Amino acid sequence: MVGYLRVYYQRVFSAILVVAIVFIVYWNDLAIVANEALQNEAFSHFLLIPFFVGFLFYLKRDMVKGILEAENYRKKIKTEYLDELVGLIVCLVAFLIYWYGSYTFYPLEYHLLTLPIFVTGVTLILFNLKVLKALILPILFLLFLIPPPTEFIYTIGGAMANFNTAASYSILKTFGLPVTLSSSYGPPTIELATSSPEPVPFSIGLPCSGIYSFMAFSMFAAFLAFVAATPLIKKVWMFITGFIVFEIMNIIRITAIVSIAHWLGEEVAMVMFHAVAGLMLIFVGMLITLFVADKFLKIQTFPAQHQQVPCLECKTNQASSESFCVHCGRFLNAFRTKISQRFWMKLSLLLLGCTVIMLSIHTPTFAIAQDPVGISSGWENATNVFPSNIVDTQGLNHTLRFLYRDRYFEGLAHQDASLMYAYFPPSTQPSTLIYVDVGVASSIASLHSWEVCLITWRTSQGLYSAVTIVDSRDIQLLEDVSLIARYLVFESPENYTQVTLYWYEKAMFNTGITVEQKYVRISLIILTRESTNYQQFEEKLLIFGREIASYWKPLKNQSLVSLGVPAQQLLLGLSIVSVVSTKAVQYSVDSRKKNNNLKIFKNFAPDKEKAMLETIRDLAKDKRVVETSEIYAAIEKSKGNSVKFDELSDALMRLEEYGFMKRDVISVKNKPKLVWRIHI
Repeated sequence: MVGYLRVYYQRVFSAILVVAIVFIVYWNDLAIVANEALQNEAFSHFLLIPFFVGFLFYLKRDMVKGILEAENYRKKIKTEYLDELVGLIVCLVAFLIYWYGSYTFYPLEYHLLTLPIFVTGVTLILFNLKVLKALILPILFLLFLIPPPTEFIYTIGGAMANFNTAASYSILKTFGLPVTLSSSYGPPTIELATSSPEPVPFSIGLPCSGIYSFMAFSMFAAFLAFVAATPLIKKVWMFITGFIVFEIMNIIRITAIVSIAHWLGEEVAMVMFHAVAGLMLIFVGMLITLFVADKFLKIQTFPAQHQQVPCLECKTNQASSESFCVHCGRFLNAFRTKISQRFWMKLSLLLLGCTVIMLSIHTPTFAIAQDPVGISSGWENATNVFPSNIVDTQGLNHTLRFLYRDRYFEGLAHQDASLMYAYFPPSTQPSTLIYVDVGVASSIASLHSWEVCLITWRTSQGLYSAVTIVDSRDIQLLEDVSLIARYLVFESPENYTQVTLYWYEKAMFNTGITVEQKYVRISLIILTRESTNYQQFEEKLLIFGREIASYWKPLKNQSLVSLGVPAQQLLLGLSIVSVVSTKAVQYSVDSRKKNNNLKIFKNFAPDKEKAMLETIRDLAKDKRVVETSEIYAAIEKSKGNSVKFDELSDALMRLEEYGFMKRDVISVKNKPKLVWRIHI
């Protein structure tokens, strides 16, 4: 290992710097994702993504080496800077989307969406388009870092829970177990009759629905699809097979838990079996999927290392330190390209530029409170988390009071605290009461949005929506902080309208024993019977919201560069147009140059080269790419006499200069092979 690092230390160091560039831009977002993976079962599969991505990049190592070696031939002809320009524009597009996302209610999703875009731009700047094509699948795999929308999780999870519960109930009834199915309210429930007067309920909620296993399997299936060397239709069938397997396994798991409770008791079923059933489901399900893919679909998931058969000229070319065999195109695995000063300069500029940009625009994913919040005397007495008094639009001074702590909801939603406060107006003045709902949790996923609680969760259980949405939009609370709140108005069937303004923050909480950073959801609520005149409360909520947000003293952005959302959208549009127009201009220039060269070639080229080009064109009609040995054989056959190989190589070089053909590197089971691609 030490010897390897001594020889390849520059390449290892450059790889570390490339990863450092990504972390400079995305360290805050990646830290949030890592926290969610450790704190929330739904996102635990995120921990596998770095290993999957690293393995996919490792598989493409020979392709990248082969492409960089092949570029040495073309650099002798022409040095192009177009890829660097396009890469720079793509990085700008990523920054603009990142910046714009910071001024929405879903900043984390926007930020992580730009990660593969940014890596694409960096790849173009440091290397070229051909390397990007070789690495595009590992780069696209980074999209799995985006947390699935909560609405999607609840909708799909609810449908799976209903189906799995009904199937398990049918199996249990077939075997004569005393069960009934109930879904009148909440998640579907299998009730098991026992010797006690009340039946034992088994509610199939979101964790038991199989949605978490399905998300982990989807990522695993995508990884297998990238790795497996098989047609696309077989990869689709592998995914469908895996989904069916996991559904069957989850039905068996639910059936087994209820059966064990019937024969051995509820405590044995829930404590001993239920705790390990989820891990068993994922492990066994993946093994069955791999078995079916291997035996029935004939998919070689991890193909054996492919070695191209050497030709008679391979040894000669390898002895002369060639990277490729010029006869058969086989990669000789002689990666001798040194890292150029130009590469180090581009890498240094990227490091410097990304650092300056991130320090300039200051777009944290969540607003962060400057000072720790003290709760040493308990959550019930923590009235210091909000201003004690706030004056509304009518000049009335509202006083803060603590109402209650909802411990039941804390356990249900996995929150550290769920508190309800209220700002009371003076007793002598009639005014609207403003409630303040506070949720504190280690995971942002535990602080569900109001839309999820009121609509998505109920519809996922097959129930009607509890409310009717009247108004819903984003509002920026503070001018110098990217703190975006959600304004939501809905009508309840109980003949009242709720006007809500809520947002998320991060803060340090000092409990007297420890100081921990937590996520916070703050909701300001007004309940009114005036359903047609709710707009009058918007300004009042904004005043209270801005007072509370300022009281928490969020870290100021202090951006050196300040652009409004319309300006960001305009720049984003111009950047995308620039990428498209740049590639269009390049294609037009190359096409015009090739056509002009073809006219000159037809008029002035020797008959021998004209005949050679015609032979190559005929050969290319049946094949997309051709090897040098195939061209050599076709020319000898067409001419009826022998031709010198060195003479052919020189002629092919001239045809490449004219733009009629181009040396290219293709992947043969992740191994590079040098071929010719015909452009006329």
